[in-house]
Amino acid sequence: MAKHCLVAFDTRHIKKYVFATDKLKEIRGASSLLDYLNRQVMTEIGQAKGAAFSAEPVFANGGAALFLVDGNKETAKKFGQLVQQEYRRETFDGASVAFAVQEIPDYIEDVWGDERMQETLDLLYARLEMESNREEEIIDPPSHPLMLTCYSCGARYAETSDDSESGDAGSRDHRYCWTCQQKREEDGTVKRGIDQITDAIVAHSKKGLQGEVALPDTEKVRHSFAWGELLRKLPADYKIPERTERPSDFNELRGIAGGKDYFAVIHADGNGMGQAMQDQHSLKARKEKAQLIDGAVYQALRAAVSEHLPVVEHMFPFDLLLVGGDDILIVTPADVALDVALTLAKEFYKRTEEQHSLSVGVVLAPIKYPFGLLHDLAEEALRFAKREGARRMEGTAKERASAYGETFLNFMVVTGSTSQSFEKVYGSLHEKHGRVSGRAQEVAFYATLRPYTVEELDYLLESIREGRALGLGRTKLHQMREATLKLNLSTSVNEAHAVWRNWKLNQKGFMSEHLYELAKRYQEQYQDENRPETLFPRVTFPWFADGPDAYRTSLLDFVELYDFVGPKGGSNAHEG
Repeated sequence: MAKHCLVAFDTRHIKKYVFATDKLKEIRGASSLLDYLNRQVMTEIGQAKGAAFSAEPVFANGGAALFLVDGNKETAKKFGQLVQQEYRRETFDGASVAFAVQEIPDYIEDVWGDERMQETLDLLYARLEMESNREEEIIDPPSHPLMLTCYSCGARYAETSDDSESGDAGSRDHRYCWTCQQKREEDGTVKRGIDQITDAIVAHSKKGLQGEVALPDTEKVRHSFAWGELLRKLPADYKIPERTERPSDFNELRGIAGGKDYFAVIHADGNGMGQAMQDQHSLKARKEKAQLIDGAVYQALRAAVSEHLPVVEHMFPFDLLLVGGDDILIVTPADVALDVALTLAKEFYKRTEEQHSLSVGVVLAPIKYPFGLLHDLAEEALRFAKREGARRMEGTAKERASAYGETFLNFMVVTGSTSQSFEKVYGSLHEKHGRVSGRAQEVAFYATLRPYTVEELDYLLESIREGRALGLGRTKLHQMREATLKLNLSTSVNEAHAVWRNWKLNQKGFMSEHLYELAKRYQEQYQDENRPETLFPRVTFPWFADGPDAYRTSLLDFVELYDFVGPKGGSNAHEG
């Protein structure tokens, strides 16, 4: 019987490599290069003609891969080493990949369908974890006083100037290490690949053809997998003019969001995907699960782009920073960011046949805000959505459960006084009191409902749109914000009611209804048919009670997002 082995790969320190600098050109180039190595190069090495082995991919995306190799352990090890060499060569030692090999026992005859493969897979991934955690060779940072360091990363010696096609006028006098220069050249390759993709889409449209667009099989298009997979299957009514380009830098997004110099970073990640893959006990099942998840990511992206991000003056008003597996990191104009996040979450859940959900973190920040800090905030907001979402799911009754499973969305608006930590910002919106109304009772106040379920955030955004139409006024809203931040039931309630009384009758009714509706959706159920007063949400404006020892409100979230929610399908129309 012929021997078979499994080889698993894990790209090390993806985010450290991709986000080594704040420059959009290098972030995009690094992300594209890793995706190309992961999706294309691994498979090409495994199936190269004349090679001493044949490796068939089970999956290869998102920085991970699993291959079935015909041959013994030494043959499989040779395949892994060739992949490692290619990673180091293409990235100039900027990125690396770990791999592990596990022989398949002789008693498994059906290598694709036998569910007894689970034990072999468990052993393989235990080996891979040890390899991934193994200490890498430490490279001493540059220290020679007469040697120039890289203009971009500053971590390596400068070795070349950017005189390639990927360069720009502002970088001609700068010198870079080969690692950063390779990222810049990859970004230029993808730019030209997008040109070829859009040319093919425009030609397809002019011929009146229907269905998916056939893309040219060129090296540049292969490097542009994410953009090709996104654009070639967009609906026919998504118009892409000739030579439509992605933003050259974040400044290109300036002004699109209703005149505000803000943009948004959206980071989405699947919930429990590691366990979901472990639950697939055969190679066939794992391949199908990986294809389902990867396909759902792109289907969700296409839905969000086609619905909220139409081309503006020959420019895509968004950029893909990281797409693969169950991970999405994109930038968009600020006024559509929450709508994009909602569509991503809804469509992913739908496209995975309601088996899998996303957690999403959205950070709205000034264009000039350092991207490294912004990325850290987005990651922290995402982690909070996962953690708090899981906590809420534990105590959620069936009647309050979301139709989108474990999907939770979190957001943060960066201002000049904002802490560089989501946890600290959230902590400032939460306080516990030892006495309430003169009674010794520990009660917590939360001036936010974050993270939100899909239904709750949908309702919040629609309420903001309705509130803008009613002309609630920014001055009164900010007075309400200050009242809420008192975080108690005395001055907070008195000051909130003072603002409430100054609104018109329809505005008062709207704000009260908004709070009651979210209270009904969110708060702990406590109805007792023998006590009629318990059949209504307990609201002490601006708070609603969530059980016996907590008060919450959505009004601060309402105010925080008020300037960043545009009308559906259009640019942000601000109040006069």
